[in-house]
Parts: sequence; C-alpha cells; structure tokens
Amino acid sequence: MCPLPLAAAAVAAPRTPLRLLGRGLAAAMSTAGPLKSVDYEVFGRVQGVCFRMYTEDEAKKIGVVGWVKNTSKGTVTGQVQGPEEKVNS
Repeated sequence: MCPLPLAAAAVAAPRTPLRLLGRGLAAAMSTAGPLKSVDYEVFGRVQGVCFRMYTEDEAKKIGVVGWVKNTSKGTVTGQVQGPEEKVNS
C-alpha cells in the first residue's frame, strides 16, 4: 500500500486519502493558451498497485495538476487540469 497525505473528499464512500497532483493550478496557468479540465475513472486492477503514485509522477513530468483517489467500487477516479495540449497528452 502507498502512504498518502490525507485530504477531505466530498463523497459518500468511506474516507480515503486524496492524492493531489502537481504544485497547484497556478503552476499550470503560467503558460499562455486555453486550459482544460478532464474528469476520469479508471477500471481494472488499479488499487493496491501504486497506481495513484504513478499518476502523480506522470502529472509532474507532463506539467499538469489535479487529484486522484480510490473509490469504494474498486476503481480510481480523478481530475486533471492544465494547458490543453498537456492534458491531451
């Protein structure tokens, strides 16, 4: 299991750690151009395999921000925000 910082999550599911990605929206907004926000849910074997940690590392490399968390359904849900071309990548 990956240790994660705790943060509030407004969901009906049991409280789970919320993983924040990147350094904040201000860092993503520092580049000119349209911003994009995408909500997503990942199905399959994504819990117990450090998927959230991997997602955070990739977000830092690409230069986007957002959050990711486990759900009570066994999936991972999240949101990614940043310049459109980086979010699309």
